[in-house]
Amino acid sequence: MFAQLETTLRHYESGKMSRRELVGALAAMMIAAKPSLQGAAIVGPATGLNHATLFVRDVARSQEFYQSLFGMPILTRQGVGVNLRAGAGFVGLYPVAARGTPRIDHICIAIDGFEATKVLPKLQSMKLDAAIVQRGDAEELYFDDPDGISVQIQDTKYRGGVGRLGDRDPG
Repeated sequence: MFAQLETTLRHYESGKMSRRELVGALAAMMIAAKPSLQGAAIVGPATGLNHATLFVRDVARSQEFYQSLFGMPILTRQGVGVNLRAGAGFVGLYPVAARGTPRIDHICIAIDGFEATKVLPKLQSMKLDAAIVQRGDAEELYFDDPDGISVQIQDTKYRGGVGRLGDRDPG
């Protein structure tokens, strides 16, 4: 890359290249030099934030709040909770346990063609306490990040489907 940079600068300094062409060439070199993180993804490349699940004191009040501010229509109802559409993803609202503290319970990362049974051993080899939960015909994978924040991985197609809540928190 150093030789390519030298040649590019020489062309600019000799007038064979405009300033605009120099900036474009330098940008192209930077992009080419940047390592591809997508190829190194252990689980697979995230295609989006599928959802965030909030535990709230009053689901109806929170639903009214989010719908009035952002116009988020109901995507699905799930047990005592509701999932509100937010673009390609959603926000799940569920009641917090008695005397519990409202909080963001977890985030869910979407991955195309996600297969929990193939990913679980990879996470376990990293010493993560990961677990698969079956919800209807969908497999969900949960683990905590280094700060104890719960992360769910789900196939991109998951849209807050109705079904058994499983052993984990809803959403």
